Parts: sequence; C-alpha cells; structure tokens
Amino acid sequence: MQYQAKTAAMDVANWFLNKCWQEGEGIPQCDQLKLYKLVYYAHAWYLAFTGTALFDEDVEAWPHGPVVRDLYIEFKRFGRKPINRLGQRLHVDQDKQARMMALVPQYDGAMEQILNSVWDTYKEYTGIQLSNSTHDKGEPWDIVSRHYSLHMKPKIPNEIIEQVFRNKLNAPSS
Repeated sequence: MQYQAKTAAMDVANWFLNKCWQEGEGIPQCDQLKLYKLVYYAHAWYLAFTGTALFDEDVEAWPHGPVVRDLYIEFKRFGRKPINRLGQRLHVDQDKQARMMALVPQYDGAMEQILNSVWDTYKEYTGIQLSNSTHDKGEPWDIVSRHYSLHMKPKIPNEIIEQVFRNKLNAPSS
C-alpha cells in the first residue's frame, strides 16, 4: 500500500472538526480534549500502520494526555466548550504570499482510510473518556509520565508511540 506525504497536525484537526460537524447529531461534540486525542490517535495509528509520522509536530505529555502544542495555542480560548471554527495555519501561495488560512484537507488512499477508521472508532467518546484512555497503563503517555515531570510537558517520542500501537496491531484478537 502506498502512503502519501505527511500533513500538518492542524490540517488533521480541521479534518476531524469537519467530520464532527457533518455527523454531529448524537455524538459528543469536539471540545479541546476530544480534538487533541483524535489527532493523537490518528498520528499513533498512522505510525503503527506505516512506520512514518503523520505530521512533524511533537506530541507532548500534558497532565490531561497527549497534546500537540500548536493545537492548544489555536484552540485554548474554547475552554471546555465545543470548538466552532477551523484552526488556521500559515500557508504560502504560488506567489510566495503568506497568509493565515483555515483549510479542510482532502486526503485519499491509506491516509483517508486511517483517519476514517480513527473517527469511526473514537467519535462516540467524550474528550474526558479519550483523555482517560490515554492514561492507561502501558500507553505512551503513561510510559513518559513515569520518567518525566508533566509540568515540563515532555515530548512523547514517536518510537514509543509506534511500538505501543504496533503491539496493539499484532495482539491476538480476543
């Protein structure tokens, strides 16, 4: 299977926000916690399936679970309320003009399959439920939190994320 080039964490977040708004009825809305964890799970499963990172931004171990700092900076004003707008990031057009834009990317192939699978698996959960699941024993957040102070918001190495999630892929079904 061929995998396309990396994307940005903000683009993945916007993809999930768009999905949430499209399918919103009957599922918990996307607040900060839910969005951060959806992006994290997409990155983790992408690493497990492909051996490459979905995006270049670091995933950090924060007290409420894995977070990409750029997403926090963009969406922190929403607090515990549902996010009601796309995130913006700097884009440079063909004329080398830079501007802040909010885009919902169109993915295809394996990336689209993985994002849809993550959405279908986790959409029914609240942000708090997803945050709690990242704290389970043996999860990457748990491994890093046992070795570093979370006040420092240490990076969760992609190698740890990939290994934990690849082990889940290879685990026998019960």
